Formats: sequence, C-alpha cells, structure tokens
Amino acid sequence: MSVLQEILEWSKDRPDWQRDALRRLITKNSLSNEDYDELTELCKASHGLSEKEIKPILIDETHISGSVSNSGKITLTSVLHFSGVNALAENQKIEFGANLTVIYGDNAAGKSGYTRILKGACKTRGQEEILGNVLSELVPARPSISIQYRIDDGNEIHEWTEGDNNLNRVNVFDTRSASIYLRERTDVAFRPFGLDLFDKLALCCEEVGKRIDKEIRLLSRDEIILPDFPDGTQVRKLINSLSSLTKPETVTLLATLDSSEKEQLQLLQKSLDDLKSKNPTKDAGVMHIRADRIETFLNHLLSIDRGLNDEFVHKLFDKQKTTRENHEEAKKVREKAMPTELLPGSGSDMWKEMWKAAEEFSSKEAYKEHSFPFTGYKSKCVLCQQDLADSAIQRLNNFQEYVLSKTEQAFSNSKREYQVLFEQLNTLKVIDVTNDNYIQEINIESEDIAQEISSFLEAAKTRQSIILNALHDLSGAPSELPKYLLAEDRIRKLVEQLRKRSKELVTPVDQAKKDELTRSYNELKSREVLGINLKSVLAVIDRKAKLAAYELCIRDTRTNNITRKSTEITKAVVTEKLQSSFRKELEKLKFFHVEVELQEAGGERGALYHKLILKRAPSIEVPKVVSEGEARCLSIAAFFAELSTADDPSAILFDDPVSSLDHKWRSIIARRLVEEANTRQVIVFTHDIVFLLALHREADKSGVNLQDQHLIRERIGAGICSAELPWVAMKVKKRIGVLKNDLQENRKLFKASNRQEYERNATLIYGRLRETWERAFEEVLLNGMVERYRESIQTQQIHSLSDITEDDCRIFEEGMTKCSKWLPGHDLAAAENEEVPSPDELEKDISSLESWVTTINKRRK
Repeated sequence: MSVLQEILEWSKDRPDWQRDALRRLITKNSLSNEDYDELTELCKASHGLSEKEIKPILIDETHISGSVSNSGKITLTSVLHFSGVNALAENQKIEFGANLTVIYGDNAAGKSGYTRILKGACKTRGQEEILGNVLSELVPARPSISIQYRIDDGNEIHEWTEGDNNLNRVNVFDTRSASIYLRERTDVAFRPFGLDLFDKLALCCEEVGKRIDKEIRLLSRDEIILPDFPDGTQVRKLINSLSSLTKPETVTLLATLDSSEKEQLQLLQKSLDDLKSKNPTKDAGVMHIRADRIETFLNHLLSIDRGLNDEFVHKLFDKQKTTRENHEEAKKVREKAMPTELLPGSGSDMWKEMWKAAEEFSSKEAYKEHSFPFTGYKSKCVLCQQDLADSAIQRLNNFQEYVLSKTEQAFSNSKREYQVLFEQLNTLKVIDVTNDNYIQEINIESEDIAQEISSFLEAAKTRQSIILNALHDLSGAPSELPKYLLAEDRIRKLVEQLRKRSKELVTPVDQAKKDELTRSYNELKSREVLGINLKSVLAVIDRKAKLAAYELCIRDTRTNNITRKSTEITKAVVTEKLQSSFRKELEKLKFFHVEVELQEAGGERGALYHKLILKRAPSIEVPKVVSEGEARCLSIAAFFAELSTADDPSAILFDDPVSSLDHKWRSIIARRLVEEANTRQVIVFTHDIVFLLALHREADKSGVNLQDQHLIRERIGAGICSAELPWVAMKVKKRIGVLKNDLQENRKLFKASNRQEYERNATLIYGRLRETWERAFEEVLLNGMVERYRESIQTQQIHSLSDITEDDCRIFEEGMTKCSKWLPGHDLAAAENEEVPSPDELEKDISSLESWVTTINKRRK
C-alpha cells in the first residue's frame, strides 16, 4: 500500500473536516484563509456549532495519485497551446516520445508557459498560476489548452479535462520540489510527497484551533449574571449544578408554577407579612370583615352566573319560543270567539283586564249566588246594567268560553313565566360602582383573582347585552356567546384563607412554624424568580453547551494522533524503504565524496521529520557543506526515492533539473534520467545546452530513443516548437543538411539580383560551415575521442586515429582557411576587392566537407 493509500485508510477514522482538509491539501498544496474559514465552520458543524449550510467533501481514491497503479501507466503524448497562456504563440504543439523527450529553449523561449500548463494537471508540490499575456495591450484571452495522453500502451488517445485525475500520477520535479526536499537549505526535514501531508494537516489543525480559540474567548467574555437564590432551595441546587448536560425542559418545568402554587406563594407571602403586624387584633378584625364582604360579593357573582349561564339562557329562550307558539294558538281561538264586528281590541290583554274586573264585580257584588257570567232570569249586563238579550247572552257565554279555554290559559301562563325570567335578566346588575369597590378590595389580597373577576364581569355584561338584543329581535338563542368563568373555588378559598389568617393573627406562632413558612416561601419564590429569568438561565446552559462543544472542537485540532500516524508510516516508508532507496540513488549518482545519510529527527505537529546529515559531522547543516549542484543531486535522489514508494511507472517530468552553477553533475544526472527512461517516460525541459548534449550522449550509449523539441521566440510570440535541435547541439550530418537548405534559400536571392542580401547571408553560411568543420574535427576525424562540453576523453577511440592521412589534414586545413576568409567580421584588404563566392562555389565548398566526412566514415566501418 502506497503512502497516500495509507493516509486515505487512516483518514477514515478522522473527523470529516480533516478529511476535507486532506483533500484540499493534496489538490491545492496550500490552504487560503477562505479554506481555513470553511474548515473551521466544518469543524464547528460536526459538533452542532455552525448555522451555515456547509458539507465536507471527503478525500477518496480519486484525489490521490499512485493509489491506482494497477490501472495502467500514464504516458503523455502532446500538449497544445491554442491561446491565452503567458506570451506563447497561438496554435503551438509539443509532442512527447515514449521514452525520453528533451524540450530545449533559451530563456524567455516559452518553457515556463508549457510547464505551467502541465503542472496544472500533473502532480506537483505546488501549482503555478497560469497567466495571460500581461504585456499585451489587449485584455488577456482565457487560456485554451489541450493535454493528450495514453493509458498503458494502448492506441487510444485521451484528452485531459478539468477534474480528470489520471494526470495526477505524472510526477513533476522542479525548483520548488527541490526546495521542499531540502527545506530550502535549512535543517533538512525530509518529507516525501504524502508524508508531508501530515505536517500540513497539523498546521491546518493549529490554524483552525486558533480560530476556534478566538471564538471561545469571545463567548467566555460575555458572561451572563443570574440573580442570587436562597440556599437550600431546589433552584439554588440547580443553578449551582448547571452544565452543558442540563436539560432545558428540566429547568422550564421547575420554573413553571401552576395556579395552585401561585396562590400558595401569595398566601405564604401574606402569612409572612401577617407575622410582622404591629396590631394583630385590629388587623385580624379587618381581615374577618373583608372575608365576609368577599363572601357577600361572591353570592352576588353567583346570582349573575345563575342569571346568565347556559342553562338559564336555554330556559329563557325556550320559554320565549313557547310563549310565542301559545300566542299563535290563542289568537286563532280569539278570532273564533271574537267576531270582527266587535270593538277593536276585544280579546286583548286590556280587554281581559276589563273582563276580569266584571267577573269580580259579578261574583262579589251583583250576582253572588251565581257563577259568572249570570245569564238567567232577569239577568243584566254587569257593565251597562241593561237586560240581556238573547244575542248578548250568547256573546257573554262566548267571551267566558274564550277566557276559560286551555289555549288561552297556556298562553297566559307561559307569558307570565317568560316575564318573570325576562325581568330577572333585565334587572341583573352586572357592572356598577359597588362591584368595583369589591374588586378593589379583593385586589389587595390577590391581583389574579381580581383580574379574573373583572374579566368575568366584562364577559357577563357583553353576554347580557347580546341576550337582550336577541330577545328583542325575536331571533332566537344566539349561536355563540362570550365564554366566562367564575373562579368560585378560588374566591371561596381566599375567604377561607382570610378567616384562617385572621385566626392565626391572634394565635401565638413558634419559631419552627415561622422557619417552615420561610422555607416554603423561598422554595416557591425562587421558582417564580427562575421563571422570570428563564431565558437567561437557558442562555447560560446554551453557553455552557457551546463551550463544551468548542472544547470538543479544540480536542479535534490536537495533533497527537497525526504525529503518531506520521511516525508509524514514516518508519515503514522512510526509515526502511525510503532510506534504502535513497542510498541506492546516491550510488547511481556517484555521490560518495560527502557521506550523507537519512536519519529520523523527531516528531512535531503531526510530522515525523528526517534530516539529511553529514555522517562524520552531524551537527553541521548539510546545505552549508554541499554546493548548489550537490544539493540538486540530493534532491533528485530524494525524488527518485519517493517514486519508489508509489510503484507507479507513469511518466515523470523535470523542469530544469540541473544547476548551471555546478556543471560536473550534469553528466551524472543525465545518465540517471536516461536510465529511468528505460522503464518509464521521462520528459525534460531545459535551457542548459551542455545538459542537452549530455542527455544525447547518454541516450546514444544506452540505446534509448530520444525525441527533441526546440522552443524559440519569434515576432508572433514565444513557444514556437520545432523538432530541430539548436545549431550548437546538431551533429555534423544534420548541420550539412541545414547548410544545404540555407544555400538554396540564398540562391534565390542571387537569382533575384539581391546582391547585397545574398553576400550578407553567404558570409553567415561560411561562418556556420567553419563551425561544422570544427565539429567534424571532433566528431569525425578524432572519432569523438574529445568533444567540447564533455569532461571525459574517450581514449579507447585512439586506435582509430591511425588511419588519418595527409590528404585528410590538407582538405581540413583548406576548408577551414576558405571559411575563415569569408567569416563575418573578417575585414578583407581593400586591394583584394574580391567578390563573395557565387552559389555554385559555396555549394562546392559544402560538398567538399560532406565528401571528406563520408570518406573517413566509410574507411572506419
């Protein structure tokens, strides 16, 4: 299992916000303030402290490289720049070979633009921002690029897109990598990629911890002050034991008094006040009178309740309905008994009064012996006292029958009963001054009861008004009436309490009784005060809960576990395998003159460090002893040692891997890169021509295919790519070809009679021809035994020099002399006035070199 896979597996037991942090670190290398803010919120959210809607994105297999080696190696095929990157020319393409590709370019030729593109997709210790052409007068275009690659040795070409993690398996070595491996020439804390995630994660934990600690200080500063509660009460015990685990519902329950407890609290308060009375006898008398008055008032309230309760209202409206129904029936009987020719009003209530008076006069005075109406012999009308005619007798009998009918009797009875009920309601005094006096007196003892009575009376008055209106409108019983409640039990209890207090006032009380009253009062009063301060108490619990949660957050930021795992993995990967690989790499790079070894250097903030130390002088810092080139050599050794832990043969990319300040390491590093190109694709960007030649020499020796790419800057921009090597790196055969091409282009000028331009170019061609004779001297005549920019002399080639002839030397000398004559910068004597050789002569001189080279090479086959 690779280092990153080990970390991935370990992270599954870490808090989610740390898993998100690892994802950010492995994809971004460093974290911004925005990252730290988001991670802080994630840490808080994991313990219920964040109100923001934010979810962690956990590190997984797609975020790590080297963990999917069985999915096939990655090989780059090309990178295309369409537009928008640095000052690169548009629509340029670099192609990569399967083994070793060397991209050479002078400074400002465009290498950094292409390496930035590749670093943006590949695994590097720090991505570089891709800049537009900031020197352009136009607004920089949006970068448009394409990176193509193969998986394994398949023919299918894949194109990289944002979010494609395959190229994360292509490792990059550059100046920044070197500084990380060597810690910028300080104490060398050796952190191969993957292991350095531990110390970065530890630093992240520290940063998150600082932010959380700041919030804790702010929360601790805003302390909530609670009132003092009497000792020994439940509330005091609760307040003293408040913690993050205190349940708010427990506090709320204790802070809530029911109606009976409220009344008990008031009674206790009154009883304690009574004990302070200066004239108990007088106060007892007042209290007794007050009890009687309140009881009297209660009876009045009960009468109001009886006159307005639902039972009475139903009875009243039922009686009104019955009366109206009886009235209709009686009306029918009256119409039958009272012909229309009678006087108006006959049979009415007033008429009935008259009839009743006539009946009383007849029975008591006129016809005592006879029942009313008397219609016998010589009977007279008791009203007009005239003899009764037959029609009058019949009329009187009809009248009496009507009056005595059941229907009329029922109507009369129901009407009388209704009138009684109506008068009871109509004369009911709900609101008056007397009531107000009673209420004020009750208010002295209990504001709650006084308020309840006032509410009762207001509802009763409204109820009375609605009922009377409904009776008047004959609309029937109202569907809804104001609800009211007479607190009869509370009022009776208040009366009992007053009488009891009145009796106790004149009864001696011992201290134990007083203490008991005080304890009971304190218990209820503290609960009441707790209710008043409930929000503050709950805020204290919430604050303690937050502080406890913050403490869990702080616990999450501790790095002990990170250091422990870093130590474990480092011992397995670095101390054993990585140390062994590092030693092997030093042997390959022939780094023997300074004895350097890799040792553990303790743990800190989640990282187990290793230091490169001088074996014979461990107290001396390595960077103070080694040169720039040696330091780069150690970095490359570390890079290859790190690759050994990944077991992934995917491509590697070097951006200027050698230091121009220490040239003797060029060949050694070139040999190591060529060796690696036998097993994986190696891509090298360099501006060092000597290193380029060294790579060519080593590739030739090892039989490794080397593909050249040459970057140049022209008027249209930098990064123009060609497969041709720069002139200084070309071999003789390639140079002769270039000279022939240059001649053909110059011949066109000659034919166009552009003499001046032709002569200028011809002298330049002679200058390059002379340089080619010099290169042919090394490469062909001396058979490569001695070459410029190479430290070694190939003495094994000396036997081939025995075939050098006098003609070889003569032709070489003549060629050099002819070229020197027309070399740019050589001033001819004015008397010579010799014309620059024609194209044909120049072609002959080039052919002379080509023939000389061919002759020698054939001779030595």
